[in-house]
Amino acid sequence: MKRTKLYTVVLGMLLVLSLMLSACSSGNGGNGGNGGNGGTTEATNESASNAPETAPAEKVTITYWNMFGGGDGVIMNSLVKKFNDEHKDKIEVKALTQDWGQFYTKLQTAVAGGNAPDLAISHTSKLSELVDLKIIEPMNPYIESMGIDISGFNENMLNATVFDGQQYALPLDAHPLILYYNKKILRELNLLDENEKPMIEPGPDGFKNFLQKIKDGAPKGIVNMLLGSAGEDPYRIWWALYNQLGGEGMFDEAGQKVTFNNAQGKQAAEYISSMFESGLIQRNLPKIGETFQAGKGAILPTGVWFTSTLEATEGLEFGAVPFPQIYDKPATWIDSHNFILPIQKKGQDENKVRASMTFAKWVTDNAAEWSKAGHIPPSTTAIESEAFKSLPYRQDYLQAANDGVYLPRSPKMWPAKDQLVQALDTIWSGKAPVDKGLDSAVQSMEKLLNR
Repeated sequence: MKRTKLYTVVLGMLLVLSLMLSACSSGNGGNGGNGGNGGTTEATNESASNAPETAPAEKVTITYWNMFGGGDGVIMNSLVKKFNDEHKDKIEVKALTQDWGQFYTKLQTAVAGGNAPDLAISHTSKLSELVDLKIIEPMNPYIESMGIDISGFNENMLNATVFDGQQYALPLDAHPLILYYNKKILRELNLLDENEKPMIEPGPDGFKNFLQKIKDGAPKGIVNMLLGSAGEDPYRIWWALYNQLGGEGMFDEAGQKVTFNNAQGKQAAEYISSMFESGLIQRNLPKIGETFQAGKGAILPTGVWFTSTLEATEGLEFGAVPFPQIYDKPATWIDSHNFILPIQKKGQDENKVRASMTFAKWVTDNAAEWSKAGHIPPSTTAIESEAFKSLPYRQDYLQAANDGVYLPRSPKMWPAKDQLVQALDTIWSGKAPVDKGLDSAVQSMEKLLNR
């Protein structure tokens, strides 16, 4: 009897010990997916793929840096919240809005210090510099391994993010230069067609005639074309006209010589300068955006980001179309926001990368919400959605995403562009003739490029 009791006790202890060992083994297998070691990633993924489908997935938290303030920031934060709600217990995105003026400096510092965010935003015009600095990594391996379909993305936007055959970013939007117009003013001047689009005769003289008709016929106090005589917008128009004329880029293949001081560059600058000189476009106009909002301007060329502001302006009857084709072919200035993967000094965490890519693709699929800010979505999924089709104005300037010409690829594009804008300002202000202004741009830009 005693022997039977002893046997029972021992058997019970062995059973408990067996269950404890089994539980420990299961726990270790579940935690293995968090390893960031590149040498163990493949084995970890293989273990995960062989795990039962009912095995609980561990929640992944990622940090996401962007530079979106104001209305853009409100919309992006709402998208982050919606994604987090839909992916509860699986992925959490922690968004941090960085100061716009210091964004890229902070990003570079964070990468160098080993504190980079898991996901970030970059302008297309800045990608060359980030690739050259080796602070972002290609997305190809993750796009392929995760089966992310980018075939429906706008080719113009997508191609601008490819360097040496590698996809370095996933486009979030396009924000080209377009043309806003006051319907009430143009309607009263019989300058709208049956679709309430501006009736502009073709060619450079046709556009000037259009402006002259507004100037001659509009009531006193109405500005025919609201355009700054310095800064980004007149430079963007120059870039649009330069490309409409068939101008090719800014630099030679080596990226050390500036090439736009040619027939097309001069003709584009002469055209804009002549309108300032003749008074067809007024110099030194104050508060351009506010003037248009107040119904005191007939047309306003600027970026699509102004759409949401105008929509919120009570009583303003306006329209928006691609920037007019004045010369040989349609073209306009364009840039984009993109998702990028910053380099992680301690090695990429595969789970965080996959979570980041999941979020980025989800936002592009739901970019109709983002387009409330005025931006053009990157994918057919978003463009063909009822949410996007229900938004006014965007369909009218959608073509600008295809007509836009991105700035050339150069690690020094941003500072070089600043030099160009400063030189063009001397032309628009009448302080320098076209030849001298462009020569000055070439000299300052080549000095910068060859440092």
